[in-house]
Amino acid sequence: YDERISEVLIRTQTPATLFLGGKWMTEEAEQTKQLAENPLFELGNHTYSHPHLCDISDERIRKELQSTQNVINSLTGKQVSLFRPPYGEYDERVVRIAASIGLKTVQFDLASGDPDPAISKDRLVRAVSSMARSGSIIVMHINRRGWRTAEALPEIISRLRQRGFIFKTVSDMLRHPAESGHGNDHKRP
Repeated sequence: YDERISEVLIRTQTPATLFLGGKWMTEEAEQTKQLAENPLFELGNHTYSHPHLCDISDERIRKELQSTQNVINSLTGKQVSLFRPPYGEYDERVVRIAASIGLKTVQFDLASGDPDPAISKDRLVRAVSSMARSGSIIVMHINRRGWRTAEALPEIISRLRQRGFIFKTVSDMLRHPAESGHGNDHKRP
């Protein structure tokens, strides 16, 4: 877990939805509790062990999702309603199984590229800042797989705010779609 990322989000008062894996939360229980307690952040389900969901059985998909729900509830007392499939891979079956346990599947439209160790801070800043559109959901990694994320994030946030973007959690976007860039001039990454 790269605490520098959550520190940047807190310092800049930038809301974020954090899709966390069950195994990670089990290993990082205190950090999970701290993230869950911060009103800027909402947590989402990212499966227990980060498998390729389209390649596994219905039973295993359900177990991955339910185990993660149980971990989140056990650590935070909360039930989450959002789910992000690992690798962005899903099919109708994955969405249906997630819905059967009360999870809305949320995809992203802007993969930052931050897991690539060869990407520079400047390239990451340029890519995200130039590709973000009104209503974008940007995927970045807080789990130390984002090699330059902590370095790039302050400048990304600043540039997007200069362009008029308003940061929101996914749940806030779903509650207020008109303010998420769907049909008006508001911008939101």
